[in-house]
Amino acid sequence: MTGTDADNLRSMFAAVLKRHPERPAITYTPGALGTVRTAGKQTSDWLTLSWHELAELVMNVAAAMDLVLGGARTVAILAETDACYPIVELAVGLTGRTLQPLYATSTDDELRRALTLTEADLLVLGRSQRHRAGLFEGRRGIVLLDEVVSLPGVAGAPRATLPADIETFDTGSLEVQLAQLPDMPLDRPLLYLQSTGTTGPARVIEISESAVVQAVRSLRGEASHDFPRFLSFLPPAHISERLLTLYLSIALAGHTWYGGGLPTLGDDLRACRPTVLLAPPVLLEGVRAHAIADARATWLGRRLLASVEMTARRMLATGIAADEKPSWGARLFGRQLRRRAGLDQLRDALTGMAPVPPSLQAWFAAVQIPLRVVYGQTELMGATSITPRRGGAFGSVGLPARGVEVALADRGELRVRSGSVFTRYVGEEAATARALEGGWLHTGDLATISPQGDIVLCGRVHFVVETKGGATVNVAALIAEAARRVGDGEFVFVPTDGSAGVLYAALRPDLLPELETELRPVPADDERWTRMARLVEEMDPQHVISGWALFEGVFGQRSGEVGPTGKPRGWRIHELRSGTPVLRTRVCLSSAGQSTRGSS
Repeated sequence: MTGTDADNLRSMFAAVLKRHPERPAITYTPGALGTVRTAGKQTSDWLTLSWHELAELVMNVAAAMDLVLGGARTVAILAETDACYPIVELAVGLTGRTLQPLYATSTDDELRRALTLTEADLLVLGRSQRHRAGLFEGRRGIVLLDEVVSLPGVAGAPRATLPADIETFDTGSLEVQLAQLPDMPLDRPLLYLQSTGTTGPARVIEISESAVVQAVRSLRGEASHDFPRFLSFLPPAHISERLLTLYLSIALAGHTWYGGGLPTLGDDLRACRPTVLLAPPVLLEGVRAHAIADARATWLGRRLLASVEMTARRMLATGIAADEKPSWGARLFGRQLRRRAGLDQLRDALTGMAPVPPSLQAWFAAVQIPLRVVYGQTELMGATSITPRRGGAFGSVGLPARGVEVALADRGELRVRSGSVFTRYVGEEAATARALEGGWLHTGDLATISPQGDIVLCGRVHFVVETKGGATVNVAALIAEAARRVGDGEFVFVPTDGSAGVLYAALRPDLLPELETELRPVPADDERWTRMARLVEEMDPQHVISGWALFEGVFGQRSGEVGPTGKPRGWRIHELRSGTPVLRTRVCLSSAGQSTRGSS
């Protein structure tokens, strides 16, 4: 693989500049969306910078930062997908400062808290976030992202980056500038990452430079090829986006495309045709739903789709991904899907950030897009484990990544130890001590570990409730049965005290799963209320479920009920929904089989 075991960000960047200055580093659109005229090929709407050209921009911004910022140490950035983002990030990191990426989907209160905790000296705003400048006004400096970085070919800027007298391979001047940067301690904070807030209000997680370097080392060997091509579309503040499209890209001399983010994902995929793609399950569900809808429109499509579904069922029966050879119909369906979706050059298809249903994994394996499941958390700056390219067991999240140790604590909680673990929760000493108790990161996930070392997740620690009578109950089995009997959707258990909690369900309507629909209560006379009540009475004799509420639709991101990557935030759902009249408390069934309605 390209790259060396560099021990800091500066040496990583210097290595790619010296070895591959001519390789493409980033491709971007001057406007919000590049019009794709020829599938899979660069058009005049896309501009590309080599690693040499990118380094020139980075060092120019770094020099300007020293002049403008002086002694400022922390730079916060609030932006959506933008090719200027990695340039600012590298300039901040190389000059010994700390970058604080912020989620554009965060509420104003979440952003104020995060900025207060780090005492950020500067806030950099992307185009779509200019209206939020008031969050910082009167306290610290504010600059606009496209004023910090002037991309070639954008807003009248010249397309040439290198001076006329500098050849592509003549990187000597830049190497000297890099060598003159001050040495920084490896345990210094490189990133202040904002958590997604799925287990409570969002925290600020300090990540050291050495943790970033170790995370790159643990994943670099998992790449199947040098010079990978990435597409940036996940929230820029997410740990996976930062690690994959910047730091791992530096180590592998990769090439990252920046389009319009999620709104233009389909067009951008067809333009970029990535060789590596990390996508959350909800996005893959959308790809599958569209492919199925298109196939059902024709007789031939229905025949080919039947072949795919038959192959997927056979794979599920074996329990092993890609263990069943696809039929000719499944292969033809897959070839058409990959070409139309811009996935025909994909070599490493990754998924994670949320539980991956085995049925989804089997379906993509049937169309020759075998998914590698990646499991991790922001606190580990990367992957805890990853499934193999072929032959992984459904339901497993794979073997520990290089340099990662795992063990099971009391009650089956997964513990992790690695050089890429976080330093602290900023401003939360007690929470940091609990998370890193005994020198291990306590993940909050329940798991089992097979004799072969495969990790299988079994829910969250808060799913295990100790009743007042001393019994221990895991509500994960009840949730799984509820999904089978009551309906497909998102079930969220929220503990309300040490021995009980409330179950909230957003039952998916008959719509494409990626479309956000307004959450509405299930009608009072709907049979699903009865099925839910009977299920609770049957499976929960310890009365761990004190109440439940059934809705149709999906929990919303705008309301804060869902985090930036699609994971539900139970605490926020309970905060908004616990007072609703639709919440039903736990009572015995009447002879009519109905539960009593009332507030919990």
